[in-house]
Amino acid sequence: MAKQPQNNRQDKQQTQLVVRSGNQAAQMVKSRYGGKVLKVDNTRVNGAPGYRVKLLTENGRIIYVSVNASNGQINH
Repeated sequence: MAKQPQNNRQDKQQTQLVVRSGNQAAQMVKSRYGGKVLKVDNTRVNGAPGYRVKLLTENGRIIYVSVNASNGQINH
């Protein structure tokens, strides 16, 4: 019986992620900046997997915040 090749690189990368979902990224951003989350997209942040969160602030401004999924760093 032939063994199916395993994608160890993908498995290893997923287990090392600090932020595992768009919902988690949105909650992190909302707790830091307040306001309302309008959209969350998967993206790359400095070459690492991450999320881009579109946020409507309490004073009516729209900002974009990046969340690095590998280390949890939030950049505005």
